[in-house]
Amino acid sequence: MSLFLPLFIQATKEMSPRQIRKQSMKFLSVILVTFCLCCTSLFSQQNNITNITMEPIYPDSDDTIYVYIDLAFPTTSCVLDNSSVQLTGNDITASSQYCLGILTSICNTTDTIVIMPLPAAVNYYFNYFLSVGSLPLPCTPGVVPNDSLSFDFGVETSVGIDEKSIFSYGLSPNPSRGTFEVYLPSFIENDFSYLIRNNQGEHVQSGIIESNVQKFDLNLKSGMYYVILSSKLSGYHVTKKIAVY
Repeated sequence: MSLFLPLFIQATKEMSPRQIRKQSMKFLSVILVTFCLCCTSLFSQQNNITNITMEPIYPDSDDTIYVYIDLAFPTTSCVLDNSSVQLTGNDITASSQYCLGILTSICNTTDTIVIMPLPAAVNYYFNYFLSVGSLPLPCTPGVVPNDSLSFDFGVETSVGIDEKSIFSYGLSPNPSRGTFEVYLPSFIENDFSYLIRNNQGEHVQSGIIESNVQKFDLNLKSGMYYVILSSKLSGYHVTKKIAVY
C-alpha cells in the first residue's frame, strides 16, 4: 500500500474529480489483485508436513493405529475443516483440509489419523493428502493438494488372548479429573515407559513406570487423552483412552 500511494497521488495531481474517481477504482483493483496473488502464493507453499509418527510401531491385528502428522503453516491460525480415512484393499488414503488465517506468522498443529484394527498383512500402503483454504469455515481448497506423504507398514497376527493379557494394564478411575492410577500385573518385570497424548496427538507427558501401581496427578483440560505404555524387553505397545472432565 505504501508503495502504491505516492504513485497514485502523483498521477492524479492534474486530474478532475471525475477522473480521480475512475483512477481510484483502478487503484483499488490493483491493490485487490496484488493481495489475492499474495494469499495464493502463501497458501500454495509446500512442505507443511514436518514430522510423522505411528503408534504402535509394530501393530498387530488387534491394535488401533494412530498416525500423528505434525504440520506447520505460515499463518497466525490453522483450523481443521474436515478429514477422512478410506481403506481400499491394502491402500489407506487419509486426507485433511485446513482453513488458514491471512496474517503471516507460524501456526503449528498435529493431525491425528485413527485407523481401526486391520487384518494381518505384510504391506499396507498409507497415503496422506493435505489441502488448505482461507478462513472462515468452511473453506475452499486449491485443485492440487498442498502437501502429501506416503509410507508402508505391516500388521502382524495377534499373539492371542492368553499371551496378550500379560501385557494388559488397568487404568482408573476413567473418566477422571486428571488424577488416576495405572496398574500392572505384579508378575510382570517392570520395564515400561509411558507417553500421554491429547486428542490432537500433542505430547502431554512421558516418563518411566516406576512401580506396578503408579499414580498420575495431572493438570489437564477437559477432553480425551491416550495413555501409551511401551515395554523395552518385548517391544510391545498398549494404548488406552481416558476421558478427563
